[in-house]
Amino acid sequence: MSVRISHFFWSLSAPIDKLVGAHHLGPVLRAQFKKEQIHSLVQTMPILAAGAVITSFLLLALTAGTQVFHFVIIWAAGLHAVQFFCMAVWLGSRKDSGAWAALADSARVVALAALVQGLFWGILPILLLPGAEAALKLTVEIAVVGVLAASCFALAIFPQAALALGLPVLGGALWAASMLDNAAEANVLVVLLLTCSSIAAMTSAGLVRKVVRHLFTESRVREQGNIISLLLKEFEENSGDWLWELDSDGRIVRPSARFAAAAGCQAEELSGEGFCDFFRRKCNDGELLAAELERHIARRMTFQGIEATIKHGGEQRWWRLTGKPAFDEADQYVGYIGTASDITAEKNAERRINFLAHHDALTGLSNRAKFTEHLKHCVARLERYGCPFSVFYLDLDQFKSVNDSRGHLAGDKLLIQVGQRIHAQLRETDFAARLGGDEFAIIVTSHCGAQDAAALALRLIDAVSEPYDFDGETVSIGVSVGIAMAPKNGTRPDQILRNADLALYRAKADGRGVYRFFEIQMDAEARERRMLEVELREALKAGEFVLHYQPLVSADDNKPSGFEALIRWNHPIRGMVQPAEFITIAEQIGVIREIGDWTIREACMAASRWPNELLVAVNLSAKHFEASDIAAVVRDALAQSGLSPSRLELEITESLLIECPDEVLAKLTDLKALGVTVAMDDFGTGYSSLSYLLKFPFDKIKIDKSFVAALTEDAVARDILRSIASLGKTLRMHITAEGVETQTQAEFLRKIACTQLQGYYFAKPLSELDLASYLLTHFATVSFTGGSGRRLTKAASKKAG
Repeated sequence: MSVRISHFFWSLSAPIDKLVGAHHLGPVLRAQFKKEQIHSLVQTMPILAAGAVITSFLLLALTAGTQVFHFVIIWAAGLHAVQFFCMAVWLGSRKDSGAWAALADSARVVALAALVQGLFWGILPILLLPGAEAALKLTVEIAVVGVLAASCFALAIFPQAALALGLPVLGGALWAASMLDNAAEANVLVVLLLTCSSIAAMTSAGLVRKVVRHLFTESRVREQGNIISLLLKEFEENSGDWLWELDSDGRIVRPSARFAAAAGCQAEELSGEGFCDFFRRKCNDGELLAAELERHIARRMTFQGIEATIKHGGEQRWWRLTGKPAFDEADQYVGYIGTASDITAEKNAERRINFLAHHDALTGLSNRAKFTEHLKHCVARLERYGCPFSVFYLDLDQFKSVNDSRGHLAGDKLLIQVGQRIHAQLRETDFAARLGGDEFAIIVTSHCGAQDAAALALRLIDAVSEPYDFDGETVSIGVSVGIAMAPKNGTRPDQILRNADLALYRAKADGRGVYRFFEIQMDAEARERRMLEVELREALKAGEFVLHYQPLVSADDNKPSGFEALIRWNHPIRGMVQPAEFITIAEQIGVIREIGDWTIREACMAASRWPNELLVAVNLSAKHFEASDIAAVVRDALAQSGLSPSRLELEITESLLIECPDEVLAKLTDLKALGVTVAMDDFGTGYSSLSYLLKFPFDKIKIDKSFVAALTEDAVARDILRSIASLGKTLRMHITAEGVETQTQAEFLRKIACTQLQGYYFAKPLSELDLASYLLTHFATVSFTGGSGRRLTKAASKKAG
């Protein structure tokens, strides 16, 4: 029967749940709601039990000696039995908080226990109110109203239990009120019961609604918290950033594993530490950084992009911090939340870029841009404080040959070692830079007098000239140094550097491997050189170049067998300029190709007007030979002039063979195919390797004039000349000796079987008009076309004279 009644009250819970909104709860939240109900009931059990005990003792005291006393004893015993059961449950829940809530039928058990107690309290007014004395009647009425209030307030969160307890009590009280003799008293009791029940019911419903809303809110917060936790976990796992949190006092809370790992400590060590104190401890500039963070935090300001340098594991790490203040629902400040990023790689890349922007990537020295900036700074200090300084301009000697013969990789290694040796000779206050290629520069700002500068230049020359070892092979180079001193040699950056460059040019001209100070006349020479460059570019267009011809005399009869064409610059102001003064400049400014091609064409055209037995020799500049399509130029010149190829002789130097042998061989082969003669000029002054004579198709060797000049006094020179002549016989090559100035020299060279002789002893270089007279003098009958186109004979020339 009781089970059926329990089911009845349990079925009433459905409309009650709808009333309070609990029907919206899903299975998970409904189970949570039931746990909250059971927990609330367990918490109120001692209070309800204490009230029942006090009420029962009062009733026993008031009914003592009356005919209902025995009934009250039985009633109290039954009620306390139920209370004892409830208290046993309460004690059990104290030992195991989850035991009661875990019972599958706990709600039904609670409703049944409440129903039993309600029946006990409902019977009490029916039995005691009718005919009771005033004190007993008042006690019973207060007890009934109190039970009703307790059923609605103490069990408010558990509507099933409240109904099971309250409805029997209300029904019994109303029944007892109908049995009272005093109608007014009965009406007051009924109104009181209904009013109390209504108020309690509405209060209970409102409380349950709040609990339901609270459960909904907690559920959403938990879901959002789980989502946020998952997002934050994914954020930390898949990015280089990590999160940090601060409480309202600026202490670190819940430090993540990424944060701890980045800081190089355990998370427990970070938890509770002051955020700013952490950076004071870990940063090199901790005080400044902490002060900046404290200023933002004190003002509750959002900050981003704050960079910190962290000491971690003996190395330096860079962090970038971003943070914003956090507030709760009541808009109360609760701390800060933010992110930190490790930007060490970014900073290292930035530092590398900055380094490369101001330093040479190969040697590590400063680059030209940084040198120019430092030079301007030194000039500014000179203008403001009068601080003198010196500029050294360095250029490596023989570097190109090493770079070409061993490759650019070896050249780079050599430049690195040169940079190290230069840096090793300098003081901390000195400044060194690589300007590009094999050029270096130094600025000395202290102890920069002439004597100190000369001493440093000598140390640099000695250090750079020491042999270099490459994979067991020794390489030697040198260095030339130009020095300009400020303010003596200039007060502008460009002026000082230009003067140092002029001094370097002089050092190279004076034999290389030396240093030179800038001198005033160097500037005048430089100006003259620049003017010469401008005029040289226009000279070819203006037709200012002419050819002079020096005879090549047969050693047997002293008769000319040909002429060497020698270029001259007929300058309108300077007069006749020798090739030694402008050929090098022409090579440097890039007009040597045009000048060389013109020389070949003009020489062929002139030779075409000579007697057929005479040849013309043209000396080719190495730069011209490299730059020009020499075979095509010769082919066109021969075709235009009609000159026989056998009458054209081309002279090249040994240096050309060393620098690019394969290209030279290909070009010489093409020239030989045209039928021209090829001679090696200045033999004996260079490497003079026999392999060159065997490898290249030479027809003639020209002995350098230095050997001829020395033969009268130097026995070694005579022996060298004999060896060269013997070599020519063996290889079946003609031998020409140049620079013959005396009869003694001519006789010696004739005896050792030189084929041709050339020099002032026979004739100086002749202009075209002088050449006509020379031919008429040395040939009995000649036919010669002069510069005017007239054909002359020896007899006709006498008649004309």
